[in-house]
Amino acid sequence: MIVENRQILVIDDERGMREGIKRILELQGHHVDTADNGTLGIELGSFKEYDLYFIDLKMPDIEGTQVLREIKLCYPEAICIIVTAFASIETAVTTTRLGAYQYISKPFTPEELNILVNRALERRWYILEARRLKEEQQSRLLEVANEKSRMRTIINALDDGILVVNQNGEIVLFNPGFLKLLDIKNELKIGETIYPFLPAELSNQIQEILFNRGVFKAIKQELVVKPPAEMVIMANTTPILNNNNELVGLVSVLRDITELKQVDVLKSQFVNMAAHELKSPLSAVQGYLEMIADHTLGDAPEIYDGYVNRSLERTKSLVALINDLLNISRLDANKVRRDIVSLNLSDIIFDELINLKDKFFNKNLYIELSIDNMLFVEADEQEVRRVFKNLISNAIKYNRDDGQIFIRTKILAHYFLIEIRDTGIGLSPEEKDRLFEEFFRAKNKYTRRIPGTGLGLSIVKKILDTYAGKIEIESTFEQGSVFFVSWPKPVKSATPVNTLNS
Repeated sequence: MIVENRQILVIDDERGMREGIKRILELQGHHVDTADNGTLGIELGSFKEYDLYFIDLKMPDIEGTQVLREIKLCYPEAICIIVTAFASIETAVTTTRLGAYQYISKPFTPEELNILVNRALERRWYILEARRLKEEQQSRLLEVANEKSRMRTIINALDDGILVVNQNGEIVLFNPGFLKLLDIKNELKIGETIYPFLPAELSNQIQEILFNRGVFKAIKQELVVKPPAEMVIMANTTPILNNNNELVGLVSVLRDITELKQVDVLKSQFVNMAAHELKSPLSAVQGYLEMIADHTLGDAPEIYDGYVNRSLERTKSLVALINDLLNISRLDANKVRRDIVSLNLSDIIFDELINLKDKFFNKNLYIELSIDNMLFVEADEQEVRRVFKNLISNAIKYNRDDGQIFIRTKILAHYFLIEIRDTGIGLSPEEKDRLFEEFFRAKNKYTRRIPGTGLGLSIVKKILDTYAGKIEIESTFEQGSVFFVSWPKPVKSATPVNTLNS
């Protein structure tokens, strides 16, 4: 398999990014042409077929999606990689449907670029080899299935599912990816009818092509194999014609798009959560302010002090929610600015306990501490405070009145271990498995009146992942929970990796 000395086109209006990619790929032995705008990119990319295209999503003259569309019209099998610092769900879905192979987000390291290029060029090799072998095939597709050719090896190596049937709907060829994506456990035999093994939508797709002999067109359709979005595939079914333009069969290519659909589900969950969490406090604040503005309870200002304080509390919760959403967004996009300093975890834990003392007193909680005073780490102070404020707040919020909280630390070989234990409502096994998912909140009789967004522990885990730390939980429903935070001890800084930045 040869993936060297390939022709690559880089279309990007940023000179630094364009020349940076060119320099890295030329060191790998590839020939790289560049275009500094979308118009020139379309001209070069349409003039000849490159092995690989890098297309910037945002350019001043033409959007990257239009450049992608024009290149795919000329070369449907072109492997196009979208380069952007402004990725979104909509653009990901749009470019994938247009045929983009993969995304790479700015900034990225040379190592990340080379890994992606090698994987893409391997796929290109498969495409070129399959194209060559297709020209060598005999007209009868059933004979191809019995031929021990390299096409079988190539097709079996693909992650995409491949199915070939003849004009009678009989199986000619399939690969393991096809069985996996459709979760087919039955043994398939070459020559038998395929329809009983297929989802209804794919079966209808195949029959539409085979029975409409006068009109030959490809059909692309999303298929939900495991609802609601546990397994979703994109099926692209294309007729196969012989030299006399007669239909001899068809090929169906199945691609797993589950991740993209799950992003859509998360987006919907986010909209629903945000609408619910924002609507209630905003409605309450609106009601309080209308009552104050209308002097419903009289003209004495002191009568309304309580309603003003309630409005302030509600607005504080709204600000906290928005800050959580912004933190999640920044962490996911790796756009967080960190001031790394030497910190003592024990000092921060004690500070957060003092800040939350009123909440301890309100629930009459007993606190037992066993904390080492030499837990020095290298980290951003605000992120460290956010971790322990969230965990201690949860130990209070989900505890019972007159309950207990135990905070202990231990110095291990490579980690500082911080244990935060409570005697609260605990979690079921199913809830524990999903605890660190974004927007997930346990739902039971104890949590109905406890406010929250389901983002706090997701933020904690993302922060710990950033510092190569980890968080684990043990919990029993109605008996309490214990969180174990493993924070790495400081080591000598390694040489920083060069990155390409926009």
